[in-house]
Amino acid sequence: MQIALSPAGRSLVVTGAALFLAGLVQGAVIDLHANPRMALSAHLDAVQSGMAVMIAGILWSSARIGERMEAAARWALAVGMVGLWLGLTLAALTGASETLPMAGEGYAGTPAAEAVVGLIVLASSGALTLGWALFLWGLFRAR
Repeated sequence: MQIALSPAGRSLVVTGAALFLAGLVQGAVIDLHANPRMALSAHLDAVQSGMAVMIAGILWSSARIGERMEAAARWALAVGMVGLWLGLTLAALTGASETLPMAGEGYAGTPAAEAVVGLIVLASSGALTLGWALFLWGLFRAR
């Protein structure tokens, strides 16, 4: 069986597959990070988020999102999911922990690292929430 993907859906599937692969690779080198517990969080985030983005890509053409909102939804979802993984990975590499205190307990980064990680995680969380909300709205509209 072959699944027909829209161009937008295909780009999400490719993005998700790349994120999944990045998570697999990161899982092999968890102990090389300054904060291995945060690296484990980043690894799990990438693998799970990669699968979620691939599923969204497969279902993308089933959602009824207006033309103007479709690109915003797709970009917000993809950039938010990848950005969150990047923020977690940067925290794992630098020891930054203020934004993610549970996985960062016992670690601290430089003020610059803490600020950058905080900005990336906050912006990515907002973007991915918007992207998923628009996608879900489009799925409800298609019923």
